[in-house]
Amino acid sequence: MNKRFIKQTTAAVLLTTSVLSFSPVAFGASTSVDQSVNKVKAELNKAATQYVYPALDGKLATSDSLSPVLNNAKKNYQNAVKEIQASKLSQKEKQAKLKEIETLYNEKITKGLVPYIDAYNYATKYLDPLLAEIKAAEAKNDFAAVEKAYHQLSYQLKGRTAILYRFSGKASRDLLLDKYKQPSDQKRDDLMVPVTIYMKMVEVEKLVKDGKSEEAKKLMVSIEALVKTLPTTGTSSFINALVKKVETVKEVVTPVTPPATGGGGGGGGGSDTSSSGNDILNEMLRTQIALGNTNTGDTMKFSIDGNKIGVTYKADSKLGHFYDEANRVFLVFKSKDTVVASASVTYKTPDGEITIGSSNNALDFDKVIEKALAKVNLDKDTTLSVLDGRTITLHVEGTVSGKKFKDTYTFEFNK
Repeated sequence: MNKRFIKQTTAAVLLTTSVLSFSPVAFGASTSVDQSVNKVKAELNKAATQYVYPALDGKLATSDSLSPVLNNAKKNYQNAVKEIQASKLSQKEKQAKLKEIETLYNEKITKGLVPYIDAYNYATKYLDPLLAEIKAAEAKNDFAAVEKAYHQLSYQLKGRTAILYRFSGKASRDLLLDKYKQPSDQKRDDLMVPVTIYMKMVEVEKLVKDGKSEEAKKLMVSIEALVKTLPTTGTSSFINALVKKVETVKEVVTPVTPPATGGGGGGGGGSDTSSSGNDILNEMLRTQIALGNTNTGDTMKFSIDGNKIGVTYKADSKLGHFYDEANRVFLVFKSKDTVVASASVTYKTPDGEITIGSSNNALDFDKVIEKALAKVNLDKDTTLSVLDGRTITLHVEGTVSGKKFKDTYTFEFNK
């Protein structure tokens, strides 16, 4: 009896010792890892709020304030990974926990905090300084400096501003775009015609210097047409100075001849008015295409030969890219002095030509094309190569500089 009792007691002690020796260790290891995982998850979630919450109050978190947050998030994440890998959990459990925190890290840090900091730095170190540079140049009526900064700004807006859209957090993104992208876009659009005028004046002065007075006179006609498109209300001192500069150049190109003595008034001066409305429009388009090519980088190029407009593009370009670039060229159709009575589009297919719709100058050029091509199920996300071997024909009619125009332009597409 006593022996039996002793054996049972011994077994119970051994069992208790076994439980005490192994169970708490395994449980403790699992608990420690779980605590670390929960802690790093909380920290990753909190890190993302550091740029999201301020935006809800209309404020943008600075990159300087977020750098320590990012560094701590990276450090704590890496420590949690090491702890999981060194734990006594099974391989399957380790992979599950690593995947759990990796997914959250990618969501909150890789796709959130990091690209936000990059976007903020880009906006404050590239866009903002360029706007300040343009403002200073405008204040000094420094046309050459404005032109240089304008081209730099156009290049940034065309090729690099995608960085502003890459992070999660709509409130922060909208605020960043409103504060930096929208003013940059507006300034680029506001300066497009003034810069074009200045560039053409430089060309006119060179023609005069080279003794090519007739070519200078014809170019001067297109400059005067562009001047009429400048705003008449709220005009800045920079625009006023530019208009005065045009008048100065005009006097050099077409000096006023005093009236002849005796009977009958002599031939007054003035610019060459022999150009037709079609010629003036064509010259304006040539200038806009040259300016647009400067701004598009190597993504898309336009060329003009008579009434044929060539479009050279990269393989991954879409119709939406064409709409955006072509619209800048055809902004002349939206000016106050260019009234487009109609603008219909013809889509040429192997089976023949189909005229698809018409519009007036109440719509931007890109909308005219977009609405027309939508009728044959071609939207802005369609790859532009669908137009290889086909043409888009634009029929325009209206007035420019008081002269009527009625013409047709054909777009031809090539990679």
